[in-house]
Amino acid sequence: MSDSSTPSSAKSSLNRWSIGSLAILQIASLLIITIACNFLCSQYFLKRDLSRGENYSLSEWTKGLLASPAVRDRATTIKIIVAFRRSTALTERVRVLADEYARHSHGKIVVERLDPVRNVDRSLQIAETYNLAAHGGVLNREDLVIIDARADHRVQATKDDAPYIRFVTHEQMVTYENDQGKSARRMNSFLGEDRITTALLSAIEGKPRKMYFLADKSDFQTEVPGNSWSVMRDALLTQNIVPVPVSMNEFDAIPDDAAGLIIAAPRYDFTKEEMSMIKEYWNRPRSNIMVILRARQTPDALRAFLREHGVTPRRDQILTTKGKNTIYRVDATFSNGMEFTRDFWSKSTSFDGSSSSLEVREGAEDLINRRISPTKLIESAPQYWGETNATMKNPSFSEVEDRPGPLTLAAAVIRGAANDDRFADQISRMVVISNASFLEPSALRTENMDFFNACANWLVGREEMSGTGPRKLGTFKLPLLSSQATLINRINLFFFPAGILLLSLFIWNARRA
Repeated sequence: MSDSSTPSSAKSSLNRWSIGSLAILQIASLLIITIACNFLCSQYFLKRDLSRGENYSLSEWTKGLLASPAVRDRATTIKIIVAFRRSTALTERVRVLADEYARHSHGKIVVERLDPVRNVDRSLQIAETYNLAAHGGVLNREDLVIIDARADHRVQATKDDAPYIRFVTHEQMVTYENDQGKSARRMNSFLGEDRITTALLSAIEGKPRKMYFLADKSDFQTEVPGNSWSVMRDALLTQNIVPVPVSMNEFDAIPDDAAGLIIAAPRYDFTKEEMSMIKEYWNRPRSNIMVILRARQTPDALRAFLREHGVTPRRDQILTTKGKNTIYRVDATFSNGMEFTRDFWSKSTSFDGSSSSLEVREGAEDLINRRISPTKLIESAPQYWGETNATMKNPSFSEVEDRPGPLTLAAAVIRGAANDDRFADQISRMVVISNASFLEPSALRTENMDFFNACANWLVGREEMSGTGPRKLGTFKLPLLSSQATLINRINLFFFPAGILLLSLFIWNARRA
């Protein structure tokens, strides 16, 4: 009996040793594979924003800035300091946003994160470096983002460095609203990317660009807040462009520091001297003009100037009918062609108010000989037509008098050899939009404002920043009755944990049996 059991015992011992060795080898292999996978994933990875609205992704406008020569060709890095307390609700969102700036800058932006309350020594050092006491606050009392685009970040900031340093506070990144019936306010939307990108652009360029707005010819009232002028001014300021209201009798020639001219909703015509001044400016290298017109209200001298460059504002009104109703709101599509509007190609939009059509002579031989290239930017839907009879109460399309759709609402003009690399930086640019109502506060549409910003950036030579702009990240309020809130709390605090406990007991009992 003992002799027969000895080989069986030895064999069993050998099997246990083999199984144990194999288990150790498998565990070691698993550890090696896990460590190798983690290392490879840390070095080679692809980030995906899986949120429904891509809330953690940068807009094309911001990506364009980070890919532009102003960032790409810098000799020194740009420093972004995120000084947010850990207890602040937006801390993690702002830190993730700053990391996205650094990731898309390809090493040209360096991010430093700190909690001013926990890291007092570093907070005091930053406050001293950037003279924060002079900017109305102490670092540990106000959450803020510091953008430093100076050539040397190590030295003490001086007054001369002020244009290259920007501060974005927590309050500037959010908008609030008061709860109905309550004195407390709650966050309504997050504007972090919008504010940071605007500050970053301002810090990189230092001085803003100037565009002179011919206020004496326009019906935009610069003294009245909350109107079309305010919308246009605020939109340009976010692009680091300052619109300067002027009267044409203030000077004999357009100043040399003008990055462009704005002729918006002109009510009064130009004299010969004033028109000569505009033509003299337009014939300079790198001159830029933005023209925004109201329907049927283009002054004769300006109309003749635009016609010379292949864009003629027609004396009609774009409309259509639906049943017995006349519709003046124009549904339109962004045209393909110009590179700075690539993000808008074939996308639809609408223009409220009155619009006139533009005749655009694309490819006309006489214009080519003069190196003038007009291009359509926006066209109406086919069902709209250009009504020439302004007094008709019940308009209907007339093949004899009216103009069939699709009709052009916006166009761009290039003067010069844009396709010749030797002279491409000397070209002049002009944008003509035949609807001024899209700037009214009651008619604002995101895609139209993005298009306006793209046009402004194209005019001042920032083709890279011609994409769609940052979006507001809104918060949503879910109204619940007190009984509903109580039920949700009970499910979260009692029923759900109890269900997990019962399930775990059931699994334990099954495995024990």
